[in-house]
Amino acid sequence: MKAQEKQTAMVQFSSFVARVVAWEVTLALLVAAVVQWRWGREPALAVLYAASLSVINMLILGSRLVALPVSGRGAQRLGGAVLQRWTITLVGLLVAIAWLHLPVMGLAAGLLLTHFVFLGFMLQQRSRQRS
Repeated sequence: MKAQEKQTAMVQFSSFVARVVAWEVTLALLVAAVVQWRWGREPALAVLYAASLSVINMLILGSRLVALPVSGRGAQRLGGAVLQRWTITLVGLLVAIAWLHLPVMGLAAGLLLTHFVFLGFMLQQRSRQRS
């Protein structure tokens, strides 16, 4: 019975990650279109670049949590996933600023947008659990 419950939880979590990523991509494209219209191409590319970093991070976390073992090594694997996510984000932002010369405000807007989407989904999930 526990295997069935774990399978159901993994499917629910995968569905949650897919919904969050879909909303992040949709809103990032919408915001990038508005930024393109208002401020130009480079800030819009910065929004898309930062949003793609966040989506990659969400997919890494989702895949690691779904594959998380029940044993005691689960915490170590989760810690590795968090470290990997931060490394990808920091290296990606350094590349965006130093090599691609993308505007910092666009990068910040893309990261904040996607993180607020994630926060909104987490708050919604928490309110469902309390009901």
